[in-house]
Amino acid sequence: MKSKKILMTLFQTAVTLLLLWWIFHDPAKRQQMMLALQNANVWWLVPGFIAFGLVLVTTTWRWALLLGVQGIHLGWKRTWELVMIGMFFNLFLLGSTGGDVVKIFYTMREAPQQKTAVFLSIVIDRLVGMFAIMLITLVIALSFFSDFSRTLVTRSLLTTVAAVFGGFLVFLVVSLVVDHFHLWKKIPHWLPGHRFLSDISASFSSYARNRGALLGAFCYSILQNIFLFATTIFAACAFASLPGAPRIVTIIETIPIVNTISAIPVSLSGIGLREGLFQTLLNTIDGTPKSLAVIISITSFFLTVLWSLLGGLVYLFYRPSEHASLNQIAEEVDIEEHLIEEAACCLKSK
Repeated sequence: MKSKKILMTLFQTAVTLLLLWWIFHDPAKRQQMMLALQNANVWWLVPGFIAFGLVLVTTTWRWALLLGVQGIHLGWKRTWELVMIGMFFNLFLLGSTGGDVVKIFYTMREAPQQKTAVFLSIVIDRLVGMFAIMLITLVIALSFFSDFSRTLVTRSLLTTVAAVFGGFLVFLVVSLVVDHFHLWKKIPHWLPGHRFLSDISASFSSYARNRGALLGAFCYSILQNIFLFATTIFAACAFASLPGAPRIVTIIETIPIVNTISAIPVSLSGIGLREGLFQTLLNTIDGTPKSLAVIISITSFFLTVLWSLLGGLVYLFYRPSEHASLNQIAEEVDIEEHLIEEAACCLKSK
């Protein structure tokens, strides 16, 4: 398992470096980026910074709601601290031990008698968030279909997004069918996605009777995406006075495509992939200079980096006596996930 993680990290690093070279290797393009930065209206970054802060606030509300369903009440401040710590590790930690794993570990320390509930709250939190972005992307794709069907490149990107969402829906449907007909023992453990299917099934079983909470979490997800869109829009507004600046409506139709594809774990934290997608889409749809599109993407990403750094500061002061090594964190969470999988199999076989 560790060798697979190492190979995955090496692959992501190689892809990231290749993409960054492709984007920044042209000296003329780098010079244009510097000129754009020099002429930017940096005051637009203030509302952008606030907007992403509100993304984290709504994320905290959503997760606190889902934790509350399981009888876990950490308080808003403590839940926000864990969200911030997860934000820090999502961005800066190489490899597969991401922010969710760290969040699960420290939340299990807060609620040691409800470790399974903690794990399932994270799974359902991600599922609800994914479902919300799927609906938003569908609405935007249908509203601006003429723009996306204009060239082979944009059609290919839209197809990629459809494939991602299609795979997600297949996992959901299969997990529900397997859960309903008690087929867990008949699925080989070596099958790709076996553990993910188990997690989804256990999560739905845990939250099936709390539709009000799921609806509330979905509403928070919609609000979260509104603030996420606003973050990038404000970043773009900082360069609105420059020649070839994209329209706000183009930014809106681009964001869900970029966010969905850059979430595919082929590069480190989506670095390079996100910038490449922005320059391709904005240049194709609006004729935005590629240098300007890249700098808009970098500026938006910079706002998330600032909040991630604040998350690192929160982690620094978060009960130092309870800190653990990354290996310990990964192993303990992996053990808990394995126990959940075994419990699901035993329960469905009865």
